[in-house]
Amino acid sequence: MEFFRIRRDIPFMRYTLALNVASFITFALAVFFLATRGLHLSIEFTGGTLMEVQYAQPADIVKAREAIDRLKLGEVQVQNFGTSHDVLIRLPLRGAADGDAAAATLKGDRLAAQAFGALCAAEQGRVDTKQYT
Repeated sequence: MEFFRIRRDIPFMRYTLALNVASFITFALAVFFLATRGLHLSIEFTGGTLMEVQYAQPADIVKAREAIDRLKLGEVQVQNFGTSHDVLIRLPLRGAADGDAAAATLKGDRLAAQAFGALCAAEQGRVDTKQYT
């Protein structure tokens, strides 16, 4: 007695045209969006300073963003991550003109110290920094 009939042959080749068309469409969309929007490179590739600030109370992102914007450091990203007490700040790379890595690191440390000072003036918190050059 047979309850379920099990087919031993699966007709994969019957669907080749439809799957090839779907594959080509996704490939064409990927190339189109890569050409029009480009890549969004993270701080590891562009360089800069990453600050992780942890507050005792829930962080006020607007207040932190205003404190950092007053320093006029350029395009700075301020966002929540992890819990509501944690804030992630990405500072742009501001190195020497000749590409000296030591000067870029020193300048990044100064920017991080300025940003941390501005955040401390706004609220109390703890900060960890990572320098990418």
